[in-house]
Amino acid sequence: MRKRPPRFAGYGVALDIGTTDIKASLLDLRSKRELARANAPNEQKAFGRDVITRLYFAGKEKGLDELNRRVISVVNRLINGLAKGASLDPRQIEEIVAVGNSVMYHLTLKIDPQSLARAPFLPAESGLKTMNAGRMGLSAREAAFTFLPNISGFVGSDALASILASGIYKDSRFNIIMDIGTNGEIVLGSSERIFVASCASGPAFEGGYIKYGMPAVEGAIIRAKAGKKGLSLKTVGGGAPRGIGGSGLIDLLSILLDKQIITASGRMSCKKFEICSTGARKIFIDQDDVRQAQLAKAALASGIEMLIRKANVEFDDIKSMYITGTFGLGIDKVNAKKIGLIPKMMPAGRIRFLKDGALSGAKKFLLEKPRRGDVEGILSKCVHVELHKEKDFESLFTSAMSF
Repeated sequence: MRKRPPRFAGYGVALDIGTTDIKASLLDLRSKRELARANAPNEQKAFGRDVITRLYFAGKEKGLDELNRRVISVVNRLINGLAKGASLDPRQIEEIVAVGNSVMYHLTLKIDPQSLARAPFLPAESGLKTMNAGRMGLSAREAAFTFLPNISGFVGSDALASILASGIYKDSRFNIIMDIGTNGEIVLGSSERIFVASCASGPAFEGGYIKYGMPAVEGAIIRAKAGKKGLSLKTVGGGAPRGIGGSGLIDLLSILLDKQIITASGRMSCKKFEICSTGARKIFIDQDDVRQAQLAKAALASGIEMLIRKANVEFDDIKSMYITGTFGLGIDKVNAKKIGLIPKMMPAGRIRFLKDGALSGAKKFLLEKPRRGDVEGILSKCVHVELHKEKDFESLFTSAMSF
């Protein structure tokens, strides 16, 4: 006899399906409490660290099938782990809400994304999508799976969720959201208008393309200070350094600028700068690492400048700047301004950190049903700025490369 599935007990899961990592939160829908949280690397990285490379792979024979299988595998592992930790059967989960960039939306829902790979770079589908989780291959097979709508182009529902979480769509003054990730997203919005853009910032601040770069996991350098006796380093877990996390990279670049080892143009005065050594392993930064960091921060900084121009506002008009992303809570604001990741014109007192903005927005949508109307309202206010089409963007980007 087939075993009957457990009766629903009011549990839900919020997902932030990122290019680099996937985050999950298990929630009690009745008490609105978070029971547990977990994250795991997106296994699609095996086919490319950025969305463009994955789009190319998705166009190959069975490429879309493989990319979809990988993301479903990670989501299942997260769901099963969260459920086990809470002594639940995954079938007791009745609702899942996911957010992610436009490419992740397509790959998770197994929609051909090739329209995003060619001009005019439009998604094949972009609306709010609800389907049975079991038919997608998820272990919470009785659940309704909802992927929130994309905004436009490569600006996905992760940006929408951050807008929802921050509440900037209700504020009469303009605020900025900068989501620092492989697929960077920038928002400049108020209760009247919301300008959005995406930029290929790359994975440098998530550990990618940096020789000793790594995510913010045990052993990653997340803080660095210069002292009379050399560098003082802080790692995740407090143990010996294994590599450089994103926040540590920002601190180290700032130190190299202060020591004039890096010029304003980004040129190093030496072949490499040794940070520390652990046994035979020497961790260092070289010229290629500096260039990768420059490309990442220039993409984000020039995107912000372009949105400021499009909205016809000044930095003095900005109420707050919210930073979110993988390491949003861990960066030093002063050092981030020094290297040009945060605009130097933005007063430090107006810089805020939005912890897990995309995941927080997914949780709000899951827990507060009236926010479905808020989503429609946000979408109606959004103006998508395609940076590559703006005539001044190239010059802004080139200027933002400098420290």
